[in-house]
Amino acid sequence: MRCVTCGSQFHRGNGDLGAMLAVTVTAAIALVVANALPLLTLTSGGQQTRATLWQAIGASYDRELPFVAIALSMTLIVAPAVELGLLMWLLVPLCLRTRPPGFVAMMGLLRALRPWRMVEVFFLGLIVAIVKLSALATAVPEWGMFGVAVVAVSLAALAWFDPGALWRRAGEVVA
Repeated sequence: MRCVTCGSQFHRGNGDLGAMLAVTVTAAIALVVANALPLLTLTSGGQQTRATLWQAIGASYDRELPFVAIALSMTLIVAPAVELGLLMWLLVPLCLRTRPPGFVAMMGLLRALRPWRMVEVFFLGLIVAIVKLSALATAVPEWGMFGVAVVAVSLAALAWFDPGALWRRAGEVVA
């Protein structure tokens, strides 16, 4: 898209579908790591506690905050997982030069889903929590935290790719 006044390009997104697929697979693997492994280990007074993403959601629910638990589940697990699944559904066939089934509907769903993922916000909140907790206990980041960081960076990187490249490739290939 170009400015009507000066002709400068507004958005210079990357159109390399292979690179986009690589970042998507990386984010999917990191999402599994973030969900399967502890985020951090807290040590205080000789007691050691490991916290996982699922335990954080469960703790919210147990403290009678079901809406917080639902929001955490949706923004940290469901929305990113569905987005990455949709991207793989679209990118694998397009990289193989075929048009994926339901392309137009999947692109619409992908666009509608993007605002619902908040992994980046969670990651920043996690960093703030670790800094605050370090005054009370020893907080050691674990592999789950690394997974959350990679998911956050990967999803941010995916935002820089040009979605128009998907449309262009779909227009070039046979259904």
